[in-house]
Amino acid sequence: MTEKQIKRSDVPVELTWNVNDIFTDDQAFQQGVLNLNNFSKQLSEHKDTVVNSAKELLDTTKLLVESEELLGKVYGYAARVNDSDTGDARGNELYNTAMLSVNDWEAAISFYEPSITILSEEQLKNFIASEPDLKQFEFNLNRIQAQKSHTLTPELEELLAKLQPAIDDAAEISTKLDDTDLKFGTYTNDDGQEVELTKERVFDLQTNEDQKVREAVSRKMDEAYHGVRNTFAATLRNHVHSQNILAGIRHFDSARQMNMSENDVPESVYDSLIEANHKHLDLLHRYYELRKKVLGLNHMYDYDRHVSLVKGTKLKFTFDEAKAIAKKALKPLGSDYLAHLDDEFDHRWIDAAENEGKRSGGYEDDVYGVHPYILLNWSDTYSSTSTLVHESGHALQSVYTDLAQPSWYSQYPIFIAEIASTLNESLLNDYMLKQYADDPKVSAYLLTQILGDFVGTVYRQTAFAEFEHFIYTADAEGKTLTPDLMADKFNGLFEQYNGPAVEAPDWDRDTWAYIPHFYYDYYVYQYATSKAIAVSLANDILNQKPGALDRYKEFLAAGASDYPINIVKKAGIDVTKTDYLDQAFDVFEDNLNQLEQKLNEL
Repeated sequence: MTEKQIKRSDVPVELTWNVNDIFTDDQAFQQGVLNLNNFSKQLSEHKDTVVNSAKELLDTTKLLVESEELLGKVYGYAARVNDSDTGDARGNELYNTAMLSVNDWEAAISFYEPSITILSEEQLKNFIASEPDLKQFEFNLNRIQAQKSHTLTPELEELLAKLQPAIDDAAEISTKLDDTDLKFGTYTNDDGQEVELTKERVFDLQTNEDQKVREAVSRKMDEAYHGVRNTFAATLRNHVHSQNILAGIRHFDSARQMNMSENDVPESVYDSLIEANHKHLDLLHRYYELRKKVLGLNHMYDYDRHVSLVKGTKLKFTFDEAKAIAKKALKPLGSDYLAHLDDEFDHRWIDAAENEGKRSGGYEDDVYGVHPYILLNWSDTYSSTSTLVHESGHALQSVYTDLAQPSWYSQYPIFIAEIASTLNESLLNDYMLKQYADDPKVSAYLLTQILGDFVGTVYRQTAFAEFEHFIYTADAEGKTLTPDLMADKFNGLFEQYNGPAVEAPDWDRDTWAYIPHFYYDYYVYQYATSKAIAVSLANDILNQKPGALDRYKEFLAAGASDYPINIVKKAGIDVTKTDYLDQAFDVFEDNLNQLEQKLNEL
């Protein structure tokens, strides 16, 4: 008999998130949709008058931010229900209803930013001076004006807003294929039982000490993706091409420039990250050579990257045990931080269990005025414990931001979104190493996890970023993004990054196809920069550097009240320089030295 994923209806309620904190039921949600649609109609009435006077601009802006807060609740409720089981008809209906309303709202407010860019800087200053209540929106208004040369006429902005659902379709189709329709088959476990494979189970089994098991499940997953490679290539090609077209329409030189300019991040930060990784590839090659030697493998493959170097040592924690560990590991962040963490754990902010049709992976999404929500697909592994701590970092940044900022400054920029999460990982790693300091076996296991996390967050995400820039550039040059072109580039990059110790398997691989972040538009590089920033900030907090914790709390509370580079600079890191990257690689090298020492003690 085959062991299958449990159905959503069988998941214990305490392991599910409470969407009724947003709306009490579907009827209340439908009323929220009606209210949002009414806001859209009201906003449309301001289309031709928004900048006629300071008072009109204030009234329109207040209406916009009030409606946007409601929009967050409408989307948040529907998305949580849908992500719980992407194959469920109710969730799909709620989500489609929400998105129709969201798209109408976006079309309704499309006049707002173009209208502000019509004002001169002097006119905007005079508006703010004559209507003091506009002061609270000043940074946003100035940020909009800074994009004046890339903002279209109100008519064209409205047209693009109406086209947005079609532009987003590629990502949606890819998600449905990946999370709902794609199947990986089964495998036979140690008890002789047939078990249905999922992404999370494959990743878990890639830590199995038997290379044949790792090979078998990895082959099945790769074959599944290879079997639908043309569909994945079509969706990604469509998305990339759409972004390149949008960049041209908005008078940007490239899609990368368009996406990075939104947060005022210089493109040099992207290029410096790739250069720094290439500069330090010798450390990654050394790490993989060590893995191959310790594991005693004649041939080592990508699916061997996660197995413990110490046989018989595999830390496993239940969800409840992991929550207790998280509270101890994050203690350096103070009692106020732990109190917020208790709220998260005790009041069903988390959807933990993996179930049939549930969206894969993990994420955090904040609903302003309610609380953050966290999606997990739990397995009793150290990796899941780390993911819990990671997503809690996002959630607590949302909590601190929401307490300190109004709704219009609550959505902290993507560039800094991964700092709080990866800093939490650093604190977890430090705590766990101290707990097992006298046990070289477990210490070696943990160091393997820490090094693997760095590889996955810095080296691997940078390789993703290099691939992402390649496909955008290739499309802009008129090349067709075929599955072969993308596979050759992606696999070639990983041969370069992994070095000679890691060989390619004897089957076709389309690993590029299962990276959903390629639909997030130049997002992945920020994982690497955030990790490097977080390592530095965590070290300052752990070493009790004067003012470090207070500066970090100010960082958590800053939200979108300033450009991200300025927010990070106030916390002590200048990302326009490369010092923080070199420091991060120094930490990696130090951990690698420690691992070699612990292995020698065995």
